[in-house]
Amino acid sequence: MIGLLGLISALSSTSAAGDEIPQRAIVRFNTICTNCHEGECSGRLSFSSGAAAARQHMQRYLGPIVDADVTAFFGLLRYTKENCAHYPQPARIPDSGIWTAADLKEWRNPDSGAYFIALGHLAPGDYRLQLSFASHAEGRLKITDQHFEPLVEAALSPEAEQEMTFTAMAGAHYLTLHGQSTLTGMALIASAR
Repeated sequence: MIGLLGLISALSSTSAAGDEIPQRAIVRFNTICTNCHEGECSGRLSFSSGAAAARQHMQRYLGPIVDADVTAFFGLLRYTKENCAHYPQPARIPDSGIWTAADLKEWRNPDSGAYFIALGHLAPGDYRLQLSFASHAEGRLKITDQHFEPLVEAALSPEAEQEMTFTAMAGAHYLTLHGQSTLTGMALIASAR
């Protein structure tokens, strides 16, 4: 087990690039944990109990986890609460705005089937989001900005092909998708004015 001093040292060295916490942990955290923890932002919160003390709570919601997961999830929680923001994403976002099934695989939580996808830093304006599923889709979709402010919260229609529009302010944006159908493709297109 990592000691409290080691954990504090590891967390204090977390860079803005977000490359210290694995993508799979970021996806898992944002498809399960942020449902409750995104509204608990405060730089005054205490983390003196350490990651080990939070392990049972984590396992209650995430199932069995290894020590590296405990450290990663605790680091994500700390970042979320202290910065009131999503943790910076290490994964590459397609420049074309088109994600293939292979691109989307790394953004899926294999345990729950949910997705957490960084849409990238968007310029202000209107956007169309097109989703293609392997089969009929059921579930919920949410698009948020860097600070968890929702732009879209909607139920998915049962069709395999879906499209929605939203207006973004400048900055990073994220898509959370809860459902069981596999995404086979996604496109984010800036609408012409």
